[in-house]
Amino acid sequence: MKLYGVQAVVLNSRQMRDADRVLTLYSREKGKIQAVAHGVSKPTSRKRGAVQPFCHSEFMLRRGRELDTVSQCEGRDIFPGLWNDLDRMGYAAYVSEIVDGLTVDGEPNKAVFDLLLGTLGKLETANVPDLTVRGFELRLVSLLGYRPHLDSCVSCGNESLNPVAVFSAANGGLLCKSCAAGTGEVPCTGETVAVMRLLLNWDPAKVGRLRVSIRSRDEMRKAMGEYLQWLTEKRSRSMHFLESVKEYRTTD
Repeated sequence: MKLYGVQAVVLNSRQMRDADRVLTLYSREKGKIQAVAHGVSKPTSRKRGAVQPFCHSEFMLRRGRELDTVSQCEGRDIFPGLWNDLDRMGYAAYVSEIVDGLTVDGEPNKAVFDLLLGTLGKLETANVPDLTVRGFELRLVSLLGYRPHLDSCVSCGNESLNPVAVFSAANGGLLCKSCAAGTGEVPCTGETVAVMRLLLNWDPAKVGRLRVSIRSRDEMRKAMGEYLQWLTEKRSRSMHFLESVKEYRTTD
């Protein structure tokens, strides 16, 4: 039985038997991995802290027929700031869920790993975490070959998209007013389009400097939500949770 080491982020964890858990890891070296961590639900387990969701840890794994097994693990960064804030924790769960939904086992992508790890770190202190997440979404889909077409109408090529364009998930980008007639897709103002283009290429560390209207932030959230739902063929549970929390605060 061969042992191998990876550094990985824990995307999610689910119960298996009494004290065992099945982990979904996204590693720098091997991409996405499914592994069993035996006994980690016990209060006395030394591995317990290193296998929590969002943790960046060093793992020694043993190859198995169906699932690999965690032989040893040591936490490198548990991102405590994510656990002290409900919104930040929800966003962290969301970015982890997206990586899980858009990747397959055993296909490493160092850029995706670095993007995920960097985003979790930025979410701890970001003053506009939703914009950090929008930048993450746009960069992730681009790295995986699903970069949305934002420079012109994806249907007719018209570059005049002001004052309002439409984002079509099925078409993979923007439609001009004429091509979008009657489609019922997500409307995007010129500001929204400009910010989305900027987030694709801007230094993530500078996102906090952006001043974006509430309307544009809402349009980007809807556009990327529709796009990711189309790509993964399912609605994000984490985003539904975040929207429920927001709605509760509004009506409270």
